[in-house]
Amino acid sequence: FDGGVQELVMGVLSSPDFLYRIIPPRGDGHSPQPLTALELASRLSFFLWSDLPDDELLQAAISGKLAEPAEYSRQVDRMLADKRAAALVTGWAMRWLNVDDLKAVDPDPRLFPRFTEALRSDFSTEIRLFLSDVLLSNKSVLELLSANYTYLNERMATLYGVEGVLGPQFRRVEMNFAPRRGLLGKSAVLLRTSYGDRTSPVLRGSWVLEKLMGTPPTPPPPGVETNLNPKEGAAPTTLRARLEVHRQTKSCNQCHGVIDPLGLPLENFDVIGAWRTKDTGLPVNAASVLAGGTSVDGVTQMNDYLLSRPDQFVQTITGRLMMYATGREVEADDMPQVRAIVRETAKGNYRFFDIVRAVTMSDAFRMQAPPHEKAPAIKTTVASAN
Repeated sequence: FDGGVQELVMGVLSSPDFLYRIIPPRGDGHSPQPLTALELASRLSFFLWSDLPDDELLQAAISGKLAEPAEYSRQVDRMLADKRAAALVTGWAMRWLNVDDLKAVDPDPRLFPRFTEALRSDFSTEIRLFLSDVLLSNKSVLELLSANYTYLNERMATLYGVEGVLGPQFRRVEMNFAPRRGLLGKSAVLLRTSYGDRTSPVLRGSWVLEKLMGTPPTPPPPGVETNLNPKEGAAPTTLRARLEVHRQTKSCNQCHGVIDPLGLPLENFDVIGAWRTKDTGLPVNAASVLAGGTSVDGVTQMNDYLLSRPDQFVQTITGRLMMYATGREVEADDMPQVRAIVRETAKGNYRFFDIVRAVTMSDAFRMQAPPHEKAPAIKTTVASAN
């Protein structure tokens, strides 16, 4: 008997029906189907709270009231006002920006002796508090790039060169140094887009392309040399100079000609986000010409460039939110809805809750897409060798 119970429990715990929230296919299997009230309540709760629906939301679904537009809108507003909406920061925003695991990069203690595990924790706290302030206070998402404030304690303030901040507690601090504006000036981002022993314009440019512009680069082809560390015994050179040599190869320049110019303006920040003017004893050159021909000199002008194209940044955020909310990739058929949300929320200067509400009102969220049809099996013929 005990063995039978054990087998039963093991089967339940390893079943996809237990591990995943599965919405069974309905209808003809080829067209989107509306979610049931309980499925919609579940999707709404896991999107906004990363948790099960509470009693009030469940009762609204069971009673049929959730199908009424006014009640549905009221429930969304109630849930966004609840403290559990903080899951949108920890469950979505930090993962979107790839700053949820800062232990992935271990700065070399010989090169960065001021770095400690306490400082790594501070990086995470700063970015979480900053994201919470912008997103959960329903500010314009453009402030993620433009905000001239952050949250610091004494250790972080010392790293950033800010005076007058004492003690371990974090508090909001106005930044009078333009390069520290927004996400591009945060140590969490700068650490996560570096290697342990050096910065990486390639990683940083790829991060800007994917996370902020929504156009991820293609991975390098197999067999390409990606080690840009200086060769033993060679004269000291900046990382920029080594990248320029790398780009002389035509096959490499096809991608690096797009990626590197977006990462080079961040070269004044070292691996842990401290400001620097020299790299290996040589002056840092943070000037760049982007793929479209726009010249930028340093991170401040890079920020200005991104802010000059607000619809692209907001479209990236909207697409990422929709993917997180629906649990699937955003596809070409979804893009008209994504662009409509961007246009609609522009009227309120792209406030975060406006974007979230619009996602919850979209067909992509309220309906279940049909499953992908399986690709036909490819028949192969093996020729005999004579």
